Amino acid sequence: MSKKPKICVFGAANVDITGFPDTELVYNDANTGHMKTAAGGVGRNIAENLKYLDFEVELISIFGDDPLSDFLIKDCQNKGLYIDRSLFLKDMPASTFIAVLDDHNDLAVGISAMQLYDDIDEDLFITNFPGKIEAEYVVLETNLSSRILEAIVEKYPGKKLVLDTVSGKKALRAKSVLKDIYILKTNLLEAEVLSGIKIQNDRDLKKLIYFFLVKGVTKVFITLGKQGVIYGTQNLIEKQNPVPATVKNTTGAGDSFVAGLVYADALHKSVRDMATFGMQMAALTVSHHEAVNPDVRNLVSSSDALQERQN
Repeated sequence: MSKKPKICVFGAANVDITGFPDTELVYNDANTGHMKTAAGGVGRNIAENLKYLDFEVELISIFGDDPLSDFLIKDCQNKGLYIDRSLFLKDMPASTFIAVLDDHNDLAVGISAMQLYDDIDEDLFITNFPGKIEAEYVVLETNLSSRILEAIVEKYPGKKLVLDTVSGKKALRAKSVLKDIYILKTNLLEAEVLSGIKIQNDRDLKKLIYFFLVKGVTKVFITLGKQGVIYGTQNLIEKQNPVPATVKNTTGAGDSFVAGLVYADALHKSVRDMATFGMQMAALTVSHHEAVNPDVRNLVSSSDALQERQN
């Protein structure tokens, strides 16, 4: 991109500990396999993906001060993520996410140990917010509480707000800010919880899109796993199939999808192209053992589908 807008991401930075079984996963038993420890967290993953897409990125997160926190801080710095205006807490452990994958490399069970975010003094975090941010896009995610999300929206008016709803339970934290959201990325479960609409058929999927549009969201994207994504604006609702991929780890797919949406929108592309690029990002991500695949940068330098549409 000749002129790269700045991006500010408010969200979680975790240590991801992922277990890969050697054979079919057996519950209620010890399974042989191998472990991988890497930097993760929804907000941090989105920020790293955006950095690979050649944006100038600031991550505003919460960090502890134990050895795992040091690992996270150094990882962010080494990857060029500006984190200096984050909140750094004494005598607090890092937030961690433990994932056990099945023999298809899909998530079988996960445990989020996120007391760093769940027990945070909201006033302390809110008063720590920067007085001003120059970013054109502000990315939010629901590891942050409703009150913190509301405070961000109020403090930085006029920004293009991008929201990832993270999980079914945490999605409810976004209810009060939907009217301010420019790009919403959610999955089917999260969308059902947030809307109260239970999906029976494709017609119900369109009802979900309309629900969020009526709430005030400008561009809505609901990921459907192996069924792809349904997306829409006031003028268009469409569905796309996923991009084929050899799956090694699915945990970061949604995070890279969000980054792809922002990238395509910054190029002033259509929602169709945004969905296409988001799925390309997700396909590259699930083909990698970690939650972020550095090879996503190749989508910028190569003649990808978005650029071909320009020619």
